[in-house]
Amino acid sequence: MLAICSAILALLLGAPAHAATPFAPIPADQTGGNTTGLEMRVVDYSGSVNGVIEVEVKNPTSQPVEFTAKGIYFVPDGNADRAPQRLGAVGQFLVQTGKTWQRAKMTSIPAAASAHLKLDVYCIDSHRGSPSSTTSFHLAKTRMPHQVFEAIDHDSAAAAALMGGVSAPAAKSTVQSEVWKDRDAHWVPLDGEGKQEEGKAAQK
Repeated sequence: MLAICSAILALLLGAPAHAATPFAPIPADQTGGNTTGLEMRVVDYSGSVNGVIEVEVKNPTSQPVEFTAKGIYFVPDGNADRAPQRLGAVGQFLVQTGKTWQRAKMTSIPAAASAHLKLDVYCIDSHRGSPSSTTSFHLAKTRMPHQVFEAIDHDSAAAAALMGGVSAPAAKSTVQSEVWKDRDAHWVPLDGEGKQEEGKAAQK
């Protein structure tokens, strides 16, 4: 009876579909840069083939550190052979400032502090099924190679320019098409590979 009451209470309080993941180190840019010392955990995902992933970024160091979402992607939990698509961050993100959210390309995380961010994310595996808001994700151990995320950023921005920009709801479908196109054109193995990816490199 106690367990039932606890479950009902959680629903009434609007508990998320899945708990936040543990903090993990944010990987360095694959152009040879050093890791920043920042850590991230996934709080929630809302969407399907694309959507918004909410994260918390923590700075455990003694100095302010700049954060950029370029090349960051997320891997669904579970067996990679049957998992849905991975999600890649595209465009500017939302950073919480007081009670409001503001868009930014980069933000400074103060020493010994954390920030809540919302990243626009798009599926990066056109051959896999779509995730849902109940899919649990964790931060990938690497960032996408520079060539891949720069192509995605450039082509997505160009394609969405007349639709209000990459973050505009009207541009979602167009941006998703650009992400799949550039990901397949510059195919490289990423964290979370499974049997689903066998032969992908040979299809380029």
